[in-house]
Amino acid sequence: MSSRRYTTDLGLIFVVIVWGFSPTIFKYALAELSPLSFVFARFLLLSLVSVAVLTIRGLRGGRAWRIARGDLPALILSGLCGYGVYQLFYMVGLSHTTVFSSALLTTTVPLWSLAIVALLRLERVHPMQWIGVAVSLLGTAGFLLAASGARPEIALGHALGAREQLFGDVLSLGAAVLFAGYGVVNRKLVRRYSPPELMCYTLLVGTIALAPFGIPAVAAQDWSRVSWQVWVIIPYTVIFPIYITYSLWNWAIGRRGVGYVTVYSYLVPVLGGVIAFLLLGETLSIGQLAASAIVLGGMLLARVGIRLADLRARRAPGPIDPGSPSMDTPPLPADTPRPAEAHMTGT
Repeated sequence: MSSRRYTTDLGLIFVVIVWGFSPTIFKYALAELSPLSFVFARFLLLSLVSVAVLTIRGLRGGRAWRIARGDLPALILSGLCGYGVYQLFYMVGLSHTTVFSSALLTTTVPLWSLAIVALLRLERVHPMQWIGVAVSLLGTAGFLLAASGARPEIALGHALGAREQLFGDVLSLGAAVLFAGYGVVNRKLVRRYSPPELMCYTLLVGTIALAPFGIPAVAAQDWSRVSWQVWVIIPYTVIFPIYITYSLWNWAIGRRGVGYVTVYSYLVPVLGGVIAFLLLGETLSIGQLAASAIVLGGMLLARVGIRLADLRARRAPGPIDPGSPSMDTPPLPADTPRPAEAHMTGT
């Protein structure tokens, strides 16, 4: 068990490092590319890769290109929330705020997931989870207020004023809400479609949705002035932050359970902030640091609430489901009511 846990932790540390570096790498690309041209070029490559993977899967006898008509609305909504509109909000928001602000605010996805599933009555919610949500939302409000009064930030030759940072922060927060909706919509879809199918279909939806904005941006971009470093960054953002790390993340969930794995997601904004400070020279005010600690503390309280709800379910009369989510077991089947869990945001 110790070697198994050690291997899983190494995989998760690699994921955190990639996700921690990604926003700073995106910043370098955005210094030369417009947000829309960068997003759309990235999505075209992602779509090509996903179509190729699914086609090869079909040629090898696996299920591919079979979509139930009744699932079309959910697939469209998933593609918009998880890729199209989400990536638009995320990338434009990142271009108008600091790396740490973007990483912190998009990490609030579990809080919005909790709110959505509670409103829709899809999962049980422990009172401690609500306390954690309240604390984190208070910290988020404090962070936005602190950012609105922060001094101008200069990174990669671009000065970020207080109003611009607030605009970027609001878009980043909107991206977190959208990605939370993506996770909720996928609750039923993941039972009907394999990961390659679901990624391909929803990526195509997202790319088509971005096309009216992305095609003009790509056409207007002066690609002759793009450095070789950015040409390397574009394929990197296709392979590492999504395909490789998402595979490792899901593999780790299968080995150690959702509760164990999602704790690592709280390291992403911390590492992202450190990297942005070292490579971009970004700084934070005392108020922003304090508010960040409150946000992360509230998210940890919500995780404690999930653990408590799990223990209460195990002690309840009746048969115990051995698949109940805990720190040491895989999650319940997707159609089983459970304590509201966290979803990790994608980059």
